[in-house]
Parts: sequence; C-alpha cells; structure tokens
Amino acid sequence: MLTTEQKNCIEGTPFGWFTVLSDELRMSRSLLRQLCTTWVEKRGGFMIRSVFVPFTLLDVCVALGLRVAGLDVDLDYENQDSHCRSLFSCGIVKVNMVYDELVRCQSDGRSEDFCKLYILLGLSEFLFPNRMGNVYTGLFHIVDNLGDLSSFKWGAVVYTYLVKSLCRASRCIDSEQCSIVRVAGCVYMLQVKI
Repeated sequence: MLTTEQKNCIEGTPFGWFTVLSDELRMSRSLLRQLCTTWVEKRGGFMIRSVFVPFTLLDVCVALGLRVAGLDVDLDYENQDSHCRSLFSCGIVKVNMVYDELVRCQSDGRSEDFCKLYILLGLSEFLFPNRMGNVYTGLFHIVDNLGDLSSFKWGAVVYTYLVKSLCRASRCIDSEQCSIVRVAGCVYMLQVKI
C-alpha cells in the first residue's frame, strides 16, 4: 500500500498512472498469437480480415500519455555510479529482485528509494518486459532523478521496443519456427488499439 507521500511522488512523474495498474492485467496468448499472424511489418499495422489497422507512435503516446520528443532512452546504457543500481549487489538485476528491494525500502522507511524502485518496476514489468525478467541497465540512472523523467521521449522508445518484438514474433510465425509466441513490450497497447 502506497503512502500519500509515495503516491504524490510517483504521480508527479510521467508514470503517475502506474499507481492504478492492476495485478490482474493479462494478455490472452491466443489473441497475441493471432495479432502476430496479422502483423504487416512493411506497413506497421494489422490486417484484420480485409481492413488494415495501423499501429503508430501516436497510438502509444495518446493511450499512455507519453512524449515523443526529448532525450533518447538507451535501455542498454551502463552507469556504475547509479544510486538505484547500487541497491543491488549482483550483476544482472531481475524484476523479482526489485520487488524484494521495494519491500525492504518500505519497511526501512526509505520513501525516495521506494518511489524510484516503484517506477523502475513499472518500466521493467509493464513497458519494457522481457522473457528473462531482467531489468535493463539503462533504466537505473534514469530513475535516479525522478524530476528528469519527463525530459525523455518515452513514447518513442515504448513504441519502437514493442514494434521490434512484433516483427520478430511475426517472422517466427511466418517461418513456422516457433510454437510459442513471445512478444516483449507493452502488449496491453494492442488491446487498446484493436
């Protein structure tokens, strides 16, 4: 349960809506597979029956309220001087480790660290999830300064990340090389669009 201070802190960022996300968000694997089979990479959209439904950067920006202009986000950037990164002793940080550290921050009363990790968790689980459950190293230094979060072009990176994954999954299905479809990124956007 978020304290009023934590909620206000998180809501003061472009990701204030993370506070209202439900644990019950799920994407049907059947729907996801079907969407991947209808993805038209060259046109950047879905061919549903005989109707083409474009999926654009604007769709992501409007649905999530994220910017298209600003500083680039390099998910793989490594900065050893990151405060948030220093909270974890091992090399690769997994999403479940962020959960554990959130609990420690809450019980220790470290509200600022809690808010940073809460946003890191939302980014890692909702916007940039991956099959391995790893946290991208480039996110640590970004969440170190919550006041700067709005200066990044989040909409563009969320869109690009999801589209690249859709293209990979679509190619995999077309080549009949995969039995399980794996799409990384904010797949919930697809339910909003379609």
